[in-house]
Amino acid sequence: MRLREDLENAASEILHSRRPLLTHLNADTSWVLTLPRPSPRERFLFNILIDPWFQNPQVDYFSWFSKQWHVIPSSVQTITELNECLRTLEAIIRSRHGSPSTRENVKANSNIDLVVISHEFTDHCNRKTLREIASTTPVYATKAAARLISSWRYFHHVYSIATFSNEKDDWKHVSEAGIPSWLSIARIISNKDAMSFHSAILITFDIMSNTEDPSTEGLVYTPHGINADDLKTLAVASPRINVLALLHGLHDIRISRRQLNLGAHNALRAQRISGSRYWLSTHDEVKGAGGLVNHFVRRKIWTVEDVLKEEERRNEKLGIGSPLADIRDINFANLESGESLLLR
Repeated sequence: MRLREDLENAASEILHSRRPLLTHLNADTSWVLTLPRPSPRERFLFNILIDPWFQNPQVDYFSWFSKQWHVIPSSVQTITELNECLRTLEAIIRSRHGSPSTRENVKANSNIDLVVISHEFTDHCNRKTLREIASTTPVYATKAAARLISSWRYFHHVYSIATFSNEKDDWKHVSEAGIPSWLSIARIISNKDAMSFHSAILITFDIMSNTEDPSTEGLVYTPHGINADDLKTLAVASPRINVLALLHGLHDIRISRRQLNLGAHNALRAQRISGSRYWLSTHDEVKGAGGLVNHFVRRKIWTVEDVLKEEERRNEKLGIGSPLADIRDINFANLESGESLLLR
C-alpha cells in the first residue's frame, strides 16, 4: 500500500526534524495532518483527520439532484485501514526512538486524535466514513456541519469552530475545549459571503517549544477557496502566525453563474497574501458525477504554470511587472492519493 510505504519512509524524518507531516488520503480533499507532540507521553504523534470521505457515492439531498463518486480510489478504504497505518507509523518512531511499545499505544482503539470538518456537504461531512471513527473522538466542525453531526447522536463531543479574529486578546485559545493547549482551530470567514461557503479553516500549533519566540505556525485549509483579501487578517495577528501551508485548489468550478471553487488565480493571490511556505492543491479530483446539478457544472482546469503565464501577459498589457513570475519561486505540490509531504 502506497500510503503505508510513504508513512514508513517519513518516520525517520519526523523523528529527527520534529516537523509536521501532511498526507493526502484521496485525490480529492481528505487529509491527515500529523504533528509531533511537544511533550510525548503515551504517543509521539497527534493526528488530525480532515474531511474524510473514502468510498461509496456522496449524495446531496437526492441522488437525482446531485451524486458524485471517486474515480481514483482512496489510499485507504476504511477508517480501520487508516488507523493501522497510523499505528504502524507510531510504532516505527517509538522503536527508533528506543521507547518500548506499551499495550496501550500499540492496541489503542484509535490513533485519530481529532476530526475537522469544513462544510456540511457529504463530500466533506460523510456520515458513513465518519461513523467508522471512534465515537469518543472530538469533532470540530463549522456551524452547519456541527449541527448535522450532532443530530446523528453518535459522537460524544462535537464543537462548532469559532471564528478567527485578530482583535481577540488571545486568539490562540478560541478552541481550547477538547484539544491540547498547544493547538488551536478557528475559521476565517468573509462578511461578503453570507453563507460562509468561501471560508477557511485555520489550524495553528506550537510544537517547537521555543519560549523566546511567541509566534506560532499554522495551516490554512480552504477546499472551495477563500477570497484572498480575507487572509490579510493573518498578517496583523498577534501573536504572529507563520503560515506553513495553504491548501487551495487550482480548478475554477461554477454552477451556472455561481462560483463554487475559486481556482488558481485566487489561490496564487492567497499564497502571496498569506506568505505560506507551501501551497498544496485540494478538492481538484474530477469525480464521476450524475444528477441534475451535474448538467450545469463548468470546470476550468488550471496549472500553476498556466496561471503564471496568464498573469505575466496581463501585467505586460498593464505595463507592470509580476511580483512572482517563476514557478520556481513557489513551493507548490500536487499530492496524489496516498502521498505525504513533510512541512519543513
